[in-house]
Amino acid sequence: MSKPLKIFITYSHKNTTEKDNLITRLALLKREGVVNIWHDNEILPGDKWRDAIFSNLADSHLLLYLTSADSLESENCNKELAAALNAKIRVIPIILEHCDWLNHQLSDFQALPDKGKPLTRWEDESEGWQNVTHGIRKVIDQMQIQEDSSSELSEKELRSQLAFQFGNVLVMLGQLELAIEAYSDAINLNHYYTNAYNNRGAAYGKKHQFDKAIADFNKAMKLDRDHAGAYYNRGTTYIEKGEFDKAITDFDTAIQLKQDYANAYCGRGTAYGKKGEFDKAITDFDTAIQLKPNFTDPYYNRGSAYREKGEFDKAIKNLSKVIKLDPGYVDAYYNRGAAYTVLGKFDKAIKDLNKAVELKPKSAQAYTNRGKTYDEKGEVNLAIKDYTKAIELDAGYAQAYYNRGTAYHQKGNINLAIKDWNKAIQLKQDFAEAYNNRGTVYHEKGEFEKAIANYNKAIEFKQDYAEAHRNLGIIYLARNEVELAIVNYNEAIIHKPDYAEAYCERGTAYFITNEFDKAIEDYNRSIKLKPDYAKAYLGRGTVYREKGEADLALRDFRRVIELDPQIFSTLQNDK
Repeated sequence: MSKPLKIFITYSHKNTTEKDNLITRLALLKREGVVNIWHDNEILPGDKWRDAIFSNLADSHLLLYLTSADSLESENCNKELAAALNAKIRVIPIILEHCDWLNHQLSDFQALPDKGKPLTRWEDESEGWQNVTHGIRKVIDQMQIQEDSSSELSEKELRSQLAFQFGNVLVMLGQLELAIEAYSDAINLNHYYTNAYNNRGAAYGKKHQFDKAIADFNKAMKLDRDHAGAYYNRGTTYIEKGEFDKAITDFDTAIQLKQDYANAYCGRGTAYGKKGEFDKAITDFDTAIQLKPNFTDPYYNRGSAYREKGEFDKAIKNLSKVIKLDPGYVDAYYNRGAAYTVLGKFDKAIKDLNKAVELKPKSAQAYTNRGKTYDEKGEVNLAIKDYTKAIELDAGYAQAYYNRGTAYHQKGNINLAIKDWNKAIQLKQDFAEAYNNRGTVYHEKGEFEKAIANYNKAIEFKQDYAEAHRNLGIIYLARNEVELAIVNYNEAIIHKPDYAEAYCERGTAYFITNEFDKAIEDYNRSIKLKPDYAKAYLGRGTVYREKGEADLALRDFRRVIELDPQIFSTLQNDK
C-alpha cells in the first residue's frame, strides 16, 4: 500500500469548531492509513511556532483552507496559502459560510461542498459535511494513484510529460497527426494522464474525427469527474456533430464546475444560436464578455446572432469590436460585409470584403463572399469574375458554381447557368438549392417534367424547402392540376408561415375550384403579410367580382392601379 498523504489544514481560530468537525469526519481515512493530518494544534511545547507551521506545510500533499470571512482576513491563513502555492501543493477551499471568496485567490480552485455552496446553507449541515468528505476522498484516491505512478515510474512520468508538452507545441504548429502521436506516447507512459486524453481529444476534434475525440473526453472525465475543460471540449465536439442539446448539457456542467468559465458560456451561446434560440445565445455571449472583456469569439458570435435576428446595426457594432480587438479576424469582415449588404450599404460591404480578400488572397470563400455582394449590388459581371476566381482557387467549391450559375441566370445565359448548377450538384449531391434553381430554369424553358423532377429532388434533400413546394404548386396550377397545386402550397405555408406569395397563389387555386371564401381568406393573409402586393389585391378583387360584390371589387382594383398599373391589364383581358 502507498504511504499516507499528508493533509495540512489552514483555518482561522474563530473556526476551531469547524476544524475539529472536519478532522472527525476524516478520521476513517486516517484510520485506513490513507492520510495524515496536520494543523497548528500539533505544535509541541518549545517548538518555534512559525518554523513548525511552514516545515509541516512544505512536505504536505494537500492544503484544506477552511474559508470564512475571518480566514480571508487572516494574514497567517493567506501566508500559508501563498507558501502552498509556491510549493505547488494542491489546494481545496472548504466554504464554511457566505463570504467574498470568489474575489479572492481561492476562486481559482474547485471548492467543496459541490458548487461552492456554503455549509451554513445546507438544510442538513451533516449532509454538507459528508459532501466535503466524499470530495476529499475522491481527490485523495486520485492523488494516491498519481503518487504510486510517480514513485514507481518517475522516469516514465518525466518522459510522459515531455511527450505531452511536445504534443501541445505540435498543435500550435498545426501538425495534428504528429500531436496525436505525441499525446498517445504520453498516455502509454502514464495511463492516468487526464490532460493528455483531453488534449488528444481536442486534436481529434480539429481533424473532424469526432467519435475518437468524444471517447478521449469521456476517458478524461472518468479519471477526473470535475474536469471542466473536458466537458467544454466535448460540448464543442457535439456542436460540430450537430447534437446541440448534448452540447448544452456539457457546457452547463462545465459552468457548474467553473462558474467564471467564459469559454463555456461562449460555447453554450453558440449551441443556442445553432438551435435558433438567439436571445438565450446573446445572454450567454453577454456573460462571456463580462467575464473576459477582450475575448473576440463572443463578440463575433453575438454579432452573428444579432444578424440572424435581423438587428443588423447591433451586428455591425459587435463585429466592429472584433475587428478592433483583432484586425486579422477574417470572418468578422465577412459577416460585417454581409450585414452592410443587407442594409444596402454596398460600398462599405465591398470595402470589408476587399479586406478579407487581402488577408486571405488564396481563399475561395473570400472571393465567393465578395461576388455575392456584387450580385446584390447588381454588378453581375464583377460577381461572375469573383466566382470564377474562387473556382480557379478551389475547383471543388460547389457554392461558387451555384452562385455563378445564379448570376448567369440573371444575365439570361441559361445554358451556362444549367452547366454550373450541374457541376454544383455533381460536387454536392444533396445541394437542394441547386436542384430548385435548375428546376426553375427548366420551368422557364417549358420542360415541365424536368422541372418537377428537380423540385422533388430539392424536397427530398430538404423536406422543409418552402420555395420548392411553392414552385411545384405553380407548375401544377399552370397545368390545371389544382388539387396537387393546393397540396404543395399547403406544404410551403406549413414550412414558411409568412409566405405571402404562397397564400396568394393558393387563393387563386381556391378561386378556380369555386371555394371563394377560402380564396378571400388566403388573399387577406397575403395582403396582411405584404401590404403592397398588387397580385393579392387583383386576385381578391376578381373573387369579389365573381361574387357580385362590385364595391369591394372596385376598391381592390383601384388599389392595384395605385400599386402596379401594368398588372391591371390582366383584369382587362379577363373581361
